[in-house]
Amino acid sequence: MIICLCDNLAPSGSGYWAEHGLSFFIDVDGLRILFDTGQSGDVLLHNARLAGVSLEGLSYIVLSHGHYDHTGGLMKVLEMNEGVPLIVHPAAFQKKYARRGDNLKDIGLPFSLDELERRCEIRMETGPVNLGGGVYTTGEVERVTPYEQPQPNLLDSQMRPDAVMDDQSLVIFKDNAMLLLCGCCHAGIVNTVECVKRQHGRHPSIIVGGLHMEKASSERLSRTAQALRSAGVKKAVAGHCSGDACIPSLASAGIEAVRLTAGMQIYTTARSP
Repeated sequence: MIICLCDNLAPSGSGYWAEHGLSFFIDVDGLRILFDTGQSGDVLLHNARLAGVSLEGLSYIVLSHGHYDHTGGLMKVLEMNEGVPLIVHPAAFQKKYARRGDNLKDIGLPFSLDELERRCEIRMETGPVNLGGGVYTTGEVERVTPYEQPQPNLLDSQMRPDAVMDDQSLVIFKDNAMLLLCGCCHAGIVNTVECVKRQHGRHPSIIVGGLHMEKASSERLSRTAQALRSAGVKKAVAGHCSGDACIPSLASAGIEAVRLTAGMQIYTTARSP
C-alpha cells in the first residue's frame, strides 16, 4: 500500500485535511516507511487516523529534503517511534531561506540535529540506500539537464540560489512496475528519472508526488513532458509543488496525468478516497 497522507489538496467532503506539505505512507510486506511528514504534523496524524493507518512501529522515516513543509511533522511522529532510523541527506541540516519581496523567511528543517539525535537513529546518506522490499532511496541526484535550474528565490546560508543537494526520491518496485515517489524534486524530475535509470537500468513508468514545476516556464514544461515521454513514463500523479500547468502539459505529451490529493491510494493506478 502507498497512500498520500498530506498534500496541498484534499477531496471536498472526504474528511481529509490539506496543508502546504507532503507525506506518503508505504507498507510493503510489513516494511512500513513514512516518506516526509508534512508541515504541521496535525494534518498528517488526522489523515492517518481517517485512512486507518497506524504511524507507530515504523521501519524507517525518509526525508526527501530539509524544507519545513516536508519535515514539520517529524517530532510528532518520533514521539510514537523512539529510535526509528531516519534516512536523510546531511545537507538537509543546512540553513535554507526563501526570499519573498523584501522579506527573508527561514524555510529549513525546524528541529536541530541535537533534538533529533535524542529521538531517533539518524542515518546521513548521500548515496542510494536499499530499504528492503523493493524500496530504494535515490540519494543525491546529479544535475545534468540545462533547463532544470535552482529556483532563484530559494537561498542557502550564503544567500546564493540553493541547489537543494539534499533532494532525493524513493524508487518502489511493485506489481511488475517501477514507481518513482518524489517529495519536491528540486533536483528536477528529468534529472531524477535519469538518476533512476543509472541506478536500476531502466526508467520508472509511474511518477508520483511533487514535481516542483509551479514556476516553470512553458518551454521547460514542454521539454520536461517530452523528456518523460521519451523515457517511457506512462502515468504521473502530480501534487504539492507541481503547479496547475503541469497536468495538461504532461497530458499533451500522451502521459496519463492526474492531480494528487490527500487520502489518495497509489497502486499501478491511483484512486481518490
